[in-house]
Amino acid sequence: MFALQARRIISLSNKLIVRKLRNRKLPGPNPGLDERLTAFKKDGVKIDEDDAEEFIEGSEGTFFNVDEAYNKHMNESLGNNENLRYQIVKEKYFKESLPNFLTWSEKEQIRHLANTMPNEWTPERIAESFPVTKNVVKKLLKFPWKPATEQRIARHDESAMRNWRELNEGTLNIPETLRQHFLKFSHRTIPPLNKSSIKEDLTQEKIGEYESIIRRCATNEYVNESNDEINPKIHVNIEKAKDNSKVTLDELANKIKKRLEEGDVNLSDKIIIDSISHLPKDDVSNDNIQLQTDSHEEKNLAEFKEDPKGIQQSFVGTSYPERIRIPKNAYKRDATYKVNDCFYDYDGRFLYRVIGMTGNKS
Repeated sequence: MFALQARRIISLSNKLIVRKLRNRKLPGPNPGLDERLTAFKKDGVKIDEDDAEEFIEGSEGTFFNVDEAYNKHMNESLGNNENLRYQIVKEKYFKESLPNFLTWSEKEQIRHLANTMPNEWTPERIAESFPVTKNVVKKLLKFPWKPATEQRIARHDESAMRNWRELNEGTLNIPETLRQHFLKFSHRTIPPLNKSSIKEDLTQEKIGEYESIIRRCATNEYVNESNDEINPKIHVNIEKAKDNSKVTLDELANKIKKRLEEGDVNLSDKIIIDSISHLPKDDVSNDNIQLQTDSHEEKNLAEFKEDPKGIQQSFVGTSYPERIRIPKNAYKRDATYKVNDCFYDYDGRFLYRVIGMTGNKS
């Protein structure tokens, strides 16, 4: 059984091989050329039978001029890059300002078409259907112009009509290709302005990041200033009206203590009370003194002189000096010097004053 099947398979294979050999075409005189032509025809390249050999030879690459081909390729690449940079610089710094030939209603029509049917009304299609270029259409759609008043729209349309008159007269300086394109629309009828379609732009401009920070800080400062209230019970160096009435030192001390008990705290009053409390009782006198507002306008420099009998002070001017000059033999660091009723530090700077108190250096 197995032997019979093997014989049938062998006889069938022999018939197939013989049939294939009979149907096989004999190779032509140029088998390599024929195979290459067949490959080109499969790729869809049309080749004339008469010029087939020349076409094949021209398509062959040669390694003898590889350097020339490379140099040609590099020159083309550099030239393309140079042209690209030139175009970028030209568009950035040498922008061509073309005159406007569109009225406000036509610009609104362009925006409406681009917003409702963007796939159909592309910038290229709009540039073909309106007297405008593709770049101007892109700017028009990106930065929409919103007039504030009807007068601005009228001035805009009047400028466009003036450009049309100059274009028809030939006095407008534009490229010839654009002139021919714009002249196609010179005989069209421009509809009048529909005043009911004018809507004033009341939308607020978007606030930037830094502007919002500045406005927020200004608002916070205004709120803080409005919330700051002066406490009448706690104040320092608040000017008072002059009181020229004559009082004794005890009466002055009693008035100051009474004000302190009521909560009327004043730094100068506190300094006076502290100075009186630290003085010996013999130094406190009940002589009449004149209570008046001190004047600090004059800042004369007084000299601190020493004589054999003791230290004497002399003033230049009618009011106490803001600074005194201390001699070297009387200078001590961290010491306090008293001139009449004024106290100074070791640098000669004024510290405070006790009105009516006199004495020597302490």
